Amino acid sequence: MIKLHQKISKSISKRAFSLKGFLTLIIGLTSLYVLNAQEKSVKETILEKDSIFWNAYNECDIAKMENFLAADLEFYHDKSGVLNGSDKLNESMEKGLCSTGKNKLRREAVPGTVAVFPLKDKDSVYGAIITGEHLFYLVNAKTEQADGKAKFSNLWLLKDGKWKMHRVFSYDHQPAPYSNEKEKITLSPAQLQEFAGNYLMPSKDAIIVKALEDKLELKAMGKMFTLYPDSENSFFTEERDLTFTFSEEKPRKLTIFEANTKVAEATCTE
Repeated sequence: MIKLHQKISKSISKRAFSLKGFLTLIIGLTSLYVLNAQEKSVKETILEKDSIFWNAYNECDIAKMENFLAADLEFYHDKSGVLNGSDKLNESMEKGLCSTGKNKLRREAVPGTVAVFPLKDKDSVYGAIITGEHLFYLVNAKTEQADGKAKFSNLWLLKDGKWKMHRVFSYDHQPAPYSNEKEKITLSPAQLQEFAGNYLMPSKDAIIVKALEDKLELKAMGKMFTLYPDSENSFFTEERDLTFTFSEEKPRKLTIFEANTKVAEATCTE
């Protein structure tokens, strides 16, 4: 009888332990579900506010931008330094990019690069970091031209129920990726040799052009460029939107264009 009682007690204890373990598991899974749902909500919120902010930036709606900026904002730029305070950033926009009422640049996030990372203190979310890459386009009256590419990391903090950017980092600025659409043509070695020589810019900097088998090689300011012909006196590079044209008259003149804008000119000295 005593042994039977002991068996029943052990069975009840095991069941109680199993029930306790099961309840612990359920509570743990519920907490995990709540945390995941909370993180998903934070990510969606930051992505939405980030989108609204940059749309306001593109439209030069500084008043709307201000809604997302903390007064103690710190903006760090790897080319132009540091701005302290949202008022300084707004002033910079008003006097610079938005001086005409329309933004001279248009910003666009690079698809697939933007990510949001919630920041928590135990189980409570207090902020988030959004990172990614973006492209900037020069906006003219009728056209847009890719101008540059950069990375960004922005710190958003949740205070008094409001999300605002407190720290902005803009870095790794590079030229915009260039997609060449020009087609090469074939020039004879004799034709290519016509453009070879030493050229001198008004600044007295030298440009050296050499004829290779089916192209030209140009050295200027310590940099080397490979030039491919697309007409009898015009050449281009594959990696940047650069065009090099040679005059027919002598002494031959070399004119260099970037994105259809003249950036340099030189005259052949031999």
